[in-house]
Amino acid sequence: MQPRKILSIMVAAAMLLPFSYASVASAQDLDRDRDQLKQQQLQDRDKLQTKDQLKEKDQLKEQERTRERERAREHIQTERPEKPQHERAERGSGGGRH
Repeated sequence: MQPRKILSIMVAAAMLLPFSYASVASAQDLDRDRDQLKQQQLQDRDKLQTKDQLKEKDQLKEQERTRERERAREHIQTERPEKPQHERAERGSGGGRH
């Protein structure tokens, strides 16, 4: 009787074997898919951070350019200040006499 029991256990195990392989394979597929999804999410987040950093850099560069233009204007105005309004008027009317 013992060999029959062993034989029936082996047959039952052989019948269950494909199911266990299928469940292991599907679990591995799920793990791989999950890992790929996580990797994709990380890449997407990195891309967004990079875009945000580039935008920030561009904004800082533009602010610096604006500051430089303002400094240049102030420097030019301090070198040659505008003449008072009455001096400009005299100059304009005096030009017609010559």
